[in-house]
Amino acid sequence: MVAPTNVRFTEAVNDALTRFVKTTGQTKSSVINSAVEEWLRMQLHPSIRFLAVETGERRAAVIGGPQVWTIAEAWLAHDVSERSPQALAETLGLPLATIDDALNYWAENRAEIDDVIERHRSAQDEALAAWERRRAIDAA
Repeated sequence: MVAPTNVRFTEAVNDALTRFVKTTGQTKSSVINSAVEEWLRMQLHPSIRFLAVETGERRAAVIGGPQVWTIAEAWLAHDVSERSPQALAETLGLPLATIDDALNYWAENRAEIDDVIERHRSAQDEALAAWERRRAIDAA
């Protein structure tokens, strides 16, 4: 459901927003909605920031650390009986606080992070299949 809200921007903010919208092809509404959503998440998780990646999407990352999905993927790669924030911090060579911050964000935003993990796994599977097809041609 959409909840219309009236927001008044200073002229400078409105001009910058207008330029950004023209550059990206997004609507003002979508830019503002994304910005507010990210800001709210950062208020709940002060060590998380959002960064643009090659695909144009924005992903959660720990300040000074990796994207959250990479820590979540590493967590899932460990056997359940051996999973602990301490073990993961040691394995990845990251501070325990970084691991905890990422796991806390993931716990609150499972669908977002799980979707990124799934897309990366699918891309890896396709890359492997393409490599195997190429090797088959070489062997023919």
